[in-house]
Amino acid sequence: MLIRPVSILSADRKYKVYRIDFHSLTELETYLLGDPKVNVAVFPSQKSEYMPESFAGAPLAQAIRYCHGGYDTGFDKFLQLKKDLERANVKAQNFRRSVPSVVGSRPHVPNFLAGTPKTMFRLDRAKEKKFIDLYVNLAYSGETTEGQILSRGILVLNMINLFEQNGIAVNLVAFEASQVQDEIFIAEVRIKRPGESLNAGKCYYPLCGKEFIRRVLSRVKESMPFHQKWGLGYGGVLSEDLVRRCMGITEDVLLVRSPIEIGLKGKNIYEDADLFFNDLNLSDEIKVPRYLDYMRKQNENV
Repeated sequence: MLIRPVSILSADRKYKVYRIDFHSLTELETYLLGDPKVNVAVFPSQKSEYMPESFAGAPLAQAIRYCHGGYDTGFDKFLQLKKDLERANVKAQNFRRSVPSVVGSRPHVPNFLAGTPKTMFRLDRAKEKKFIDLYVNLAYSGETTEGQILSRGILVLNMINLFEQNGIAVNLVAFEASQVQDEIFIAEVRIKRPGESLNAGKCYYPLCGKEFIRRVLSRVKESMPFHQKWGLGYGGVLSEDLVRRCMGITEDVLLVRSPIEIGLKGKNIYEDADLFFNDLNLSDEIKVPRYLDYMRKQNENV
């Protein structure tokens, strides 16, 4: 299927929204391998190519290949921090009771002797599985550190684990939303669907790899038919209010903002975890640990 950007006016007619949606990382890679035409009037030079590796990571061609070939820079550290954090999580016990029934897997001896119809045991019905949508705005300001980016990625996956341990499947959508004057850019990538198992390796690149936002999505941006001066700074992070309005994300849907907006420090994963969950103000559907308290207790027991 041919992927191409669309441009629409916002509902209040104040902004022109340029949007492109990808159903998978593979679809995103295919789009870029087609070498979409650069809007040279707005991007006379391409930051996706010339930004230094110290800031934007591996060169553009390699950054595109990471979409399907996997990305492992810093992955061992990511997995260790993820594992440390998950030790604090209390897994929900998903017991299914045995109840008397006319048919079942084993006999109910007292009922049989009493002559009642329900002479067998069966497992009661499992609770109907729910699902939620989770949106993550990958955009962040230039001063955001790699530690802050890493923390947010780990915390997003940890939150998905918490939901799914409580029988709530997650539909994970990553996107960039940025703005220059009256023009808005939105690029959306579907990362995980509700029926899929959580694959940390697949999620790691878009959530934590600096190449993904600074090379891959910058190259997508360079192909947009903008008119404003995007080439100067490639836009600022779109506000939460405008994100929700332009993407149709209602207030009851979870939206993860940039690391700096959340207040993440990128130095202590337990401290960042408390900040992250306090910012989202999750409902009582899942039990969220107090991560700093857990860390202190672990240190006391050493």
